[in-house]
Amino acid sequence: MATILSQIVEVCIFRWSAGEPQYLLLQRADDEELYPGIWQIVTGSMKKNESADKSALRELEEETGLRPKRFWTVPIMDSYFDKRNDTIQMVPVFAAEVDAALDVRLSHEHRRFEWLAYDAARDRVVWPGQRQAIEIVHEFIAGGKEAARLLEITQF
Repeated sequence: MATILSQIVEVCIFRWSAGEPQYLLLQRADDEELYPGIWQIVTGSMKKNESADKSALRELEEETGLRPKRFWTVPIMDSYFDKRNDTIQMVPVFAAEVDAALDVRLSHEHRRFEWLAYDAARDRVVWPGQRQAIEIVHEFIAGGKEAARLLEITQF
């Protein structure tokens, strides 16, 4: 029987440009063993005894060199079945607003990045769960609905 685990986090990063949100997508390096060349939001593994929010902040900085000016938990769990390990991964999702003036510094895991408008970002990601995360972040968090206020993590 498959084991249910939560060992991965995802972070949907956005910035504001000319009054519109732009979303950061990363293209995995061609020499990565798992899913080389795909476009994705920040995705990374939690360390032992590390909370999901701390993992998300660490992965954000490790994969992009960015630190958030605002940070939220997103009301969605991405999930997938990992056949290699016979596990079901439940993936907490976070959102991070970053300063538009900051430079992205990619880790070795990625070869390119792009800041994209909502429609282009939603259409570029491979995984449906990441597409849905971008949709929720766009509507509720970047859109400034009450959920943004309720879900914001103010101490990080």
